[in-house]
Amino acid sequence: MDGARNGLRATMMVALMLTSVFVAFAVPGHMVAEKADAALNPVPVLTLSLAPTQLEARVTNSQNGPVMFGGNATVEKFSGSLERVTVTLSASCIWPAIVSPSTMVFTNMVPQPFYVTVVVPPKTSALEIGQLIVSGTAKAPGMPTASATANAVVTVGQYFKLSIGADTPLREVKPGDITYNTVNIYNEGNGLDSFELEVINSKDLLKKEFNVIIERTSIDIQQEEYAQIKITVQTPQGFRLWARDLVLVTLKVNSVEARNNNLLYSQQYSLSIYMRGFHQPGFDPFLAVLAFAGLAVMVKGRKDLAVHRRL
Repeated sequence: MDGARNGLRATMMVALMLTSVFVAFAVPGHMVAEKADAALNPVPVLTLSLAPTQLEARVTNSQNGPVMFGGNATVEKFSGSLERVTVTLSASCIWPAIVSPSTMVFTNMVPQPFYVTVVVPPKTSALEIGQLIVSGTAKAPGMPTASATANAVVTVGQYFKLSIGADTPLREVKPGDITYNTVNIYNEGNGLDSFELEVINSKDLLKKEFNVIIERTSIDIQQEEYAQIKITVQTPQGFRLWARDLVLVTLKVNSVEARNNNLLYSQQYSLSIYMRGFHQPGFDPFLAVLAFAGLAVMVKGRKDLAVHRRL
């Protein structure tokens, strides 16, 4: 009886040992199988890049400024079970952005190129900066979706444009008069600009005895704003029995910012001064009337005295 019990115990012990060995070896084997399956079915890894990472758009007041970035898309972790990966691209910016091609199919890890065009509208301020973001997703049958992004910057170059006008472009004056003229300078560019001012024919005017004084020789004007400049013109002070003369006061405005960018930009504007009339230095019409009246009285007095003597 005791022998039978001892035999049963031995049998149970052997069975327990065999079960432990089976469990110990079965679990690691299952994990190894899962790892092997994962190696045969890897999750694709998408990589995007842009070059260059910054471009400057050249716009004008009437034309847009397109810029184009080049890019590469790469899908990694290909294996025999991963035969086809579809990549979809999109682009976003504060201005219209188009990516081409927007869809690519990968069958290996060879990079594929794409291009992104950003169109900056006319009159865009040189102070604005656009952040370009290219987003991509990679999809394969039975695999999680992989995603990636690439970034770049779009800046706006400054363009230069101005216009000049006067409140009264033609002035009619008499010899010896002083005229005050207001000239408006408009900055129609897309950034702050500094302007240099000069009357380019001042020497010729001085030869004709016209004195010209400009209020200032430089001024800063913000984009889409204007400033007023005073130009004083004094006509000849010498004797003129009768004068009729038309002169032009030509103002030249140079853009300093354009010169700093190795460009030349300037505009000219002419004020017309029409001098007509009589002038005698120190001549006062009221005193002249009194003088003529006194002369008439003297003449009349002499005539009366002559008549009295005859009588």
